[in-house]
Amino acid sequence: MGALPWLLLLSLLQEGPKEILETAVGPQEVVAVLQESISLPLEIPPDEEVENIIWSSHITLAIVVPTKEGHLANVTVTDPRYQGRVSFPSPSYSLHIGNLSWEDSGPYQAQVNLWTSQISSLQQYNLRIYRRLSEPSITVNFEISGDGLCNVSLTCSVEQAGLDVTYSWISREDGVDTAREGSVLSTSWRPGDHALSYTCRASNPVSNMSSYLIPAGPFCADLRYPSEKASASFCLLVKALLLLLLLVTLATGLWLAQGQKGCKIPRMKKIRRNRLRLRKTDTPGNPPS
Repeated sequence: MGALPWLLLLSLLQEGPKEILETAVGPQEVVAVLQESISLPLEIPPDEEVENIIWSSHITLAIVVPTKEGHLANVTVTDPRYQGRVSFPSPSYSLHIGNLSWEDSGPYQAQVNLWTSQISSLQQYNLRIYRRLSEPSITVNFEISGDGLCNVSLTCSVEQAGLDVTYSWISREDGVDTAREGSVLSTSWRPGDHALSYTCRASNPVSNMSSYLIPAGPFCADLRYPSEKASASFCLLVKALLLLLLLVTLATGLWLAQGQKGCKIPRMKKIRRNRLRLRKTDTPGNPPS
């Protein structure tokens, strides 16, 4: 099998160069997914016997020599990068590539040589590879202007997005969806106005993903009435201080009460001892002191 490409090249030189007929249209655009597989479709003229097919990318990739019906074609892969990853299923002998990498993107071409013609057809392709997108993440920034206007900015992004990614924001009002292009959405409303909910959609040629629903209203809901919030917070603070003062007063009163009780006990004991002494001196037989 290793000598087949050289034998083929020698036979072509002996027969003389064939005229190459390129397709009238430009290269066929083909998109594929990273680490998945793709087939580059090949069209062979009907009722024609194919001598060989030369698949190329930046260099010659493989040479396919069809055999009799019912037998597998003779395939020689000449580019080591594609060893074990390509196949050429009959009867079209399209190029099937598995486990795609970023390096597989780029131009491809198939030169179809016929036994009965001195003209070779050339079919060209441009393979572009993309990664499947993950769920978009949302970053929110909001503020209240001096006149009470709520300003919200939503930014949509996808991790490792790659090239050719488009973003759009979808909102629904009265049952009608409205789309705005771009990764950043800026919107505003005043207290009491109806605030919409938004969904970000990220797309590339092989996939599209949408974020969870983002209700814009709650972001400024807690900041609409700052004066009322400040009054309520002040009242809560005053109540907490009064309660703390009451607890301190009670604790101080209990401590003082315990202290006074502790002082009275030794005094009562002293009085009792003095009374006892007086009684002893008053008993008969004891001289008065």
